Amino acid sequence: MSTSTTKRPAGGPPGGPGGGPGGGNMMMMGEKPKNFKATFRRLLGYLKPRRNALIAVFVAAILSTIFMIAGPKIMGTAITELFEGAYAKFQGVPGAEINFTKIGQILLLLAGLYVVSSLFSYLQQYLMSGIYAKTSIRSSSDCR
Repeated sequence: MSTSTTKRPAGGPPGGPGGGPGGGNMMMMGEKPKNFKATFRRLLGYLKPRRNALIAVFVAAILSTIFMIAGPKIMGTAITELFEGAYAKFQGVPGAEINFTKIGQILLLLAGLYVVSSLFSYLQQYLMSGIYAKTSIRSSSDCR
């Protein structure tokens, strides 16, 4: 039985503080830039050619959010319509009925809103991935 001459913290896993090969922490913190303003200006320089695409991303994000927020309000209208018809029938009002045609129209509108919201969300993600790819290619070629 051999003894190891490498010292490690008592009770700690082998290989260093993180336990993995090479040690290190499980969650590595990013290194802070030495000159934040210069780094930020350089990032803006990389993004400047894609200004219009970034604006389109922000517009798509805003529209997607607006349509998602409108959904529950419209759903509330459908629930109110259902409740009013059911309550009137329960009270014994003559000729009272649930207007399923109106509820169906409201639900179709709701489905359309969610589809449009999803399309804007997809557009946002598609544009952002293109911006990321083009910017990272440019920034990596500038580092060479």
